[in-house]
Amino acid sequence: MTTCPTHQTTAPLTPDMPHRAQRTSLVCKGCGAAAGSPEERRSHHCPCCGEQFADGCTGTPRHRTCPRCGTLDTHTGQWLAPSDPMADFLANHYTRTPWFRAWEEASIRFGHDLAHHLLQVTTEIDRTHLYGAIVFGRHTLGVRYGTRFEAASPCPRRDECRRGRVWTPVWTREDLLNVHLYGAGSGASCCDRARMHSEGAG
Repeated sequence: MTTCPTHQTTAPLTPDMPHRAQRTSLVCKGCGAAAGSPEERRSHHCPCCGEQFADGCTGTPRHRTCPRCGTLDTHTGQWLAPSDPMADFLANHYTRTPWFRAWEEASIRFGHDLAHHLLQVTTEIDRTHLYGAIVFGRHTLGVRYGTRFEAASPCPRRDECRRGRVWTPVWTREDLLNVHLYGAGSGASCCDRARMHSEGAG
């Protein structure tokens, strides 16, 4: 298919950046096509109007976006429906991020006001949990979310382990309060720092 849906009934405008067939010694680092070659034209220019694709060429993506015609799937040669992220968002046709789902669950479980003070923490190296902190004034309570919410408290062996934390499962706002006031509760995990040391030693 060489004609996009937009221009099936009307001829496309003359492109601002048309393909130039004069061959040069330049070669695209993405697709390896020589400038001015038919391969370069297929990789870089719209087959409908000849406009250079807005997203250029990296050699791997299958979709090319023409500013005049829309998006072409260069793997199948089919034109794709125009992308409208705002319409998808308003129509509720989008994928929520894991952090948004955690925030939404926190709102239901602990209240909207508490979730408002829940900030994402991006420095943790653990792919099984999302990390956050409930920050209120000078006080911070670490939380993580995997299959459930857990709140952090310092390792009981503070003299030997200053950076380690234990994690207590929390289901209600009162559970969070108890961890904040009294530390680790029932069902608390072992010190995560001790686990990291044992994994490093193994």
